[in-house]
Amino acid sequence: MIIASFLFVTITISSCLDSDNSYEANADATVTRFSLDTTGLGKRYPFTIDQLNRLIYNADSLPVGADTIIDSILVDTFYVSFGAGYVTSGLNDTLFNIENYQDLRSAAKGGMEFTAHAPDLVTSRKYILKINIHQQDPDSLQWTDMTDRIAGFATGSIANRQKSVTLNGQLLVYVTAPSGSVTVYKTPTQSPSSWEEAATNLPQDIQTASVVKVDAGFDTPTEGARSQLYMSAASGNVYSSADGTEWTLVEGLSGPVKNLVTSFEGTLTAIVKDGDALYLANAQEGNTAWQPADRWTPLPYGFPTEQLYSTSFRTSNQLNQVMVVGRTQEEKIIPWAYDGQTWAAMNSGTTYDAYCQTGYVGYNPCIMHYGGQFYIFGERLESIYASQAGLAWTRTEKKFLLPQEVYLGGNYSMTTDDDNFIWLIVGGQPNEVWRGRLNRLGFKNQE
Repeated sequence: MIIASFLFVTITISSCLDSDNSYEANADATVTRFSLDTTGLGKRYPFTIDQLNRLIYNADSLPVGADTIIDSILVDTFYVSFGAGYVTSGLNDTLFNIENYQDLRSAAKGGMEFTAHAPDLVTSRKYILKINIHQQDPDSLQWTDMTDRIAGFATGSIANRQKSVTLNGQLLVYVTAPSGSVTVYKTPTQSPSSWEEAATNLPQDIQTASVVKVDAGFDTPTEGARSQLYMSAASGNVYSSADGTEWTLVEGLSGPVKNLVTSFEGTLTAIVKDGDALYLANAQEGNTAWQPADRWTPLPYGFPTEQLYSTSFRTSNQLNQVMVVGRTQEEKIIPWAYDGQTWAAMNSGTTYDAYCQTGYVGYNPCIMHYGGQFYIFGERLESIYASQAGLAWTRTEKKFLLPQEVYLGGNYSMTTDDDNFIWLIVGGQPNEVWRGRLNRLGFKNQE
């Protein structure tokens, strides 16, 4: 079927007010802009124009299934000579009508030819439109076994004695030896090929599971560092590091700390002790002391105190929040949400079916806000639970699953990097390293 569209054609030939002056029409037949409408795709898709080869194409492929959309879609921009020219298409060079829905399936198969006409009505150029469509399911989580791809990882058992985190483009895995000494293994999150092993100056009573990353600006990070790491020890002391290897005692924060919890907009949150009582306290950005004791929040009943994981997210009304889970002995896992003012248990009061079950997840869960949803899994490495708002949780049955081949020989740790990769470190014989990503989060975005 021949499709057609109309573009503005502005041709200035002469001025009625001054007949002695005439102007030559523009002979530029260059396509300057092309984009598809948001219809069915959820966003506007601008295209790249290769003028040398006269090719119009999308560098960011459309999602899988888009071929069922582009059989009836609007082309919202198709400019020739910045809107002064016009376009024809089809066997009879019919005027291309931009107000009509178009069938562009042939552009997704082999290419679709258009002719761009200059305002002078003489000059023209032919262009080929090619629409690239992803061959991967955008909502599937794909895992890669990185154990042998990244040489030099710990060979001894790291079961129950390791924690991973990302910092300034590096994946760091902290491994505690039986003697209590802590070694960190580093590898770039982009193009990882080998692990750098380094001894740390952390004390033997350090709680590697307490590691929290705080945005640069909190305390006094090393110049050029984008983030800082904080870690607490059984003694109550707190240590900070800009590179993950060299650690410094933060005296103003040390003493009453039982465990670090999370960071929120540059604020570090910890569980602190006063005698036998436990509280939640904050240290604001730029300070090196916990807020006054009269502003500490009594630790709510049921709030986790060990093996904590937190994730940051934005609510539907664009407010920043964090959500925390940790070790539990209950039959269901209840996350806790924090908005910078108050903590709230994400407990709807309904039956267990609406929650993550420790029988499937385990008693040491981790949480992440990823691809617009919350996900929880744990040391059983059997099931992932998903939730839109953090209240009702459903076990994933397809697409977003843990790697089938993963073997749980001990404990695990999880972190995510700036390229939306999920890193899963599993302690066992041998230790395993897995990297996964939701397909659509790996697709290149165009502005």
